[in-house]
Amino acid sequence: MPRIAYTMSRFPKVSETFVADEITAVADRGFDVEILPLIHHHDDITHPQAAALEQRAHYIQPWSPAALGALAWWLVRAPGPTLRTVARLIRGNAGSRGFLLRSLALLPQAAWFARFCQRSGVEHVHAHFATHATTNAWVIHQLTGLPYTFTAHAHDIYVDTTFLDEKIRSSERAVAISEYGRGRMIACAPDLADRIVVIHLGVDLSLAEAVRTRVASEATADDDSSAGGTRQLLCVARLDATKGHTVLLDALERLRTDGHDVHLTLIGEGDLRADIESRIQELGLTDRVTMLGYRTHDEVLEAMARSDVVVAPSIETSSGDAEGIPVTLMEAMAIGTPVVATVTAGVPELITDGVSGVLVPQRDADALAAAVAGLLDDPGLADRLSDAAARAVAESFARDAVVDELVTLFAAT
Repeated sequence: MPRIAYTMSRFPKVSETFVADEITAVADRGFDVEILPLIHHHDDITHPQAAALEQRAHYIQPWSPAALGALAWWLVRAPGPTLRTVARLIRGNAGSRGFLLRSLALLPQAAWFARFCQRSGVEHVHAHFATHATTNAWVIHQLTGLPYTFTAHAHDIYVDTTFLDEKIRSSERAVAISEYGRGRMIACAPDLADRIVVIHLGVDLSLAEAVRTRVASEATADDDSSAGGTRQLLCVARLDATKGHTVLLDALERLRTDGHDVHLTLIGEGDLRADIESRIQELGLTDRVTMLGYRTHDEVLEAMARSDVVVAPSIETSSGDAEGIPVTLMEAMAIGTPVVATVTAGVPELITDGVSGVLVPQRDADALAAAVAGLLDDPGLADRLSDAAARAVAESFARDAVVDELVTLFAAT
């Protein structure tokens, strides 16, 4: 059985369910997967699938005696390669104080992971996110010679690309989740374009179908149907600047002013929670918005199936941070709930405006409100877009096909 190691900055992280799902799918294809997180992450809830993987993950504190001992082992047994690795790490990250300090801090940890991979027969390392997790994979490669690949997402290649060219150069392949992301990576390393490939994130179509069928069956059996009552909007996203929550709230206020009976549910947590709560109060929307915080994956999917429209009002920030392609949009589309999103980063690669959803300009609350109203007021349009959306996801974003591409990449190294 081939053995592969997955490394990521934090695990298990409820906003990165796709990592746990991918690991499970890779294991289902016959790989023995080791999990090497840099940080043991704790959220208020943990998805059951991630919780099972958490028990198998290998956690090591970066400055623990075991980690420092591993670094000392490499210095004694392979002084030349180890010192060259440290020198290249310092030289490559010198332009970013934050990257330099974090890279040096994780060095003992990476040394321990390298020893673990060496002893346990790991044949390949794959990292999620191009920043510190891929630095970990890079160090493991330098010390052991093990090949590695990595998946880049969004902020990790949009905001600070320190050392990214070297990580691409040393990898077997660098994976972008969108053509937009691949373009950004090529701009950082033009001579390495042939090393950068696109493999989308994917969704479990069978799970989406099961949720859709269950909710539809319950709605059919419910004699007290709420048809004609308050319409339900849903946004599933971290509460941070790239997600555009304040624009969505402004759009909700316009919908209410125009006479639409709508309610918005926000699922997610983040640093901007207090700001969003304050904006809700300023707009007088406290009776129109429910903030649920984190919810399990099953609860999220059910909320999507029970909503009239799923909205993703993402924006690009002044620092250049933006979306990749939100998995929550893929899931909503697979379930059959109409979607409204903004034209940002890789989103147009998922949604064709007027065909599989509605796209509007960033930061345009009026356009966002009009798009939502158009779907609420025209059930035929909503149904047509939803049907096309489900087909689009099945064709290009099905998890089985995506993971098949990924394991083919692993096997080729």
